[in-house]
This record gives sequence, C-alpha cells and structure tokens, in this order.
Amino acid sequence: MFIPITAITTLVGVLVMFGAWVFVGSRIRQAHTATLRPVLLLHKFFLHMAIFFLLMWAPHLWITFDPINFSLPMAIGYTFGHIFLYLAFIDIAQMTCVIVPKLASKERLATLVGYALCVVITTINAITMIWGKQPTFDYANNVTLFNAHPIVGASIGILAAVSVLPAAVLFIINAFKSHSTRRVRSLLLGTGFFLLMTAGPLHDVARTSQLYLIADIFSMVSIVLVGIGVVYRLEQSLSLSSPASAKAPAPNAI
Repeated sequence: MFIPITAITTLVGVLVMFGAWVFVGSRIRQAHTATLRPVLLLHKFFLHMAIFFLLMWAPHLWITFDPINFSLPMAIGYTFGHIFLYLAFIDIAQMTCVIVPKLASKERLATLVGYALCVVITTINAITMIWGKQPTFDYANNVTLFNAHPIVGASIGILAAVSVLPAAVLFIINAFKSHSTRRVRSLLLGTGFFLLMTAGPLHDVARTSQLYLIADIFSMVSIVLVGIGVVYRLEQSLSLSSPASAKAPAPNAI
C-alpha cells in the first residue's frame, strides 16, 4: 500500500503545531494578568513551526498529481520552509535567554547571530538544492530523500543544538525539581524538544532511505510529545502572581 510517510509526518506537524499555536493563543487571551514572555515566545515558535511543516508538506501533493515534477517544488518548499524553522530556533534561543537570568544580556546577540545564520544557510541551501541536487521520492520505502548538502545539514544540526538543546535540558531539569502537573508538562516538552532537535537534522544528514524513515518516525513522536506537553494544563502557568516576577521568570513558569 502506497503511504508517503514523510507527507504524513509533515501533515501531523502542521496540525499539531498550528493547533498548539491556536490553543496557547486562546489561553493568552483568557489570562487576566500579565502573561509570561516565555509563553509568548513559545506561541511564536508554534506558528513558525506550523508554517515550516506546511511548506514541507505541500510539495508532496505533486507525488499524487504530477510526480515527474516533484523535485523542484520540494526543493523550493524545503529551502523557504527552513527559513521558518530557523525563526523557530531563534524563538527558543530567546526563550532560554529569558528563562536564565545570566543569559538575559545575550538575547539580542543570539537573535542577531540567528538571523545572520538564517541568511547564510538559506543562500547555501538555495544554491545547492534548487539549482543543485534536488530532493527525490523513494517509492520503495515511501519516504522523501531531501539530499541536502552536507554543509546545510551540519549547519542545521549545529543551530538546533545551540538553540533547542539548552531549552530541552532546562525543561528536563525542571521536571525533576517540580511536582505534579508541572513535572509532567516539563518532561513532555523537554523530551519532545530533544527528539525534535535530533530528528530534524537527521533528515538533513541521512543518506539512506532507512535513516530517513527513522528520522520520520522520531519526528512524529517528538511532534506529538510537544503537542501533549502544551495541552497538558498550560493554563496553570500563563499568569504571573505579581508584576515584579516578570523580570526573571523561573524555568517552571512555562
């Protein structure tokens, strides 16, 4: 049976991330006091990730309607879709700087470096993929082979590790320091971010259909975990008890 696994994974990503964006946005609007900035950044992260997955999913329509011309739309979708992935990375980097008081002064620098890397990686990606080796679809394993240039794959992996890994670690550490609902939510988000950080770049460095398949499976698991982590009683963390606490929110504020 023909089941385009990568198309399913990216579609799940669209639904979960867009749903999380809508859910968090509704909770922010319902909050009666000031909303924590980490939650606002997490809100932006979900929107950027939803657009990323949408642009990565849409080209798979060519497999059904015009499979011969699939490669170019996928190359364009991959290149421009990843711009929003880099913006999502920047959102998480900013969130980490806000959560950790010692990194507060580094937020502007992290943002500027993130934007600069976004421009550089996107340029290299466009040259090497749109006008270079384009993605193909492996009908035997029903997965998309992106054929990203090694420089692009390595750059995305490094950017993910620098921006997302610290946030994942903070969430996991917070899970062991918290109790009840906060522990569960932090563990879900931390594990989801960690898997998302590893599964995403794995697509870019994979050179076999089996490895692409593994990356797709891990991506789907990470997306679901992040989605559950957001839905799991997030409303308990949207309000601040006092305006002064907004200056240095703790990790368990999310």
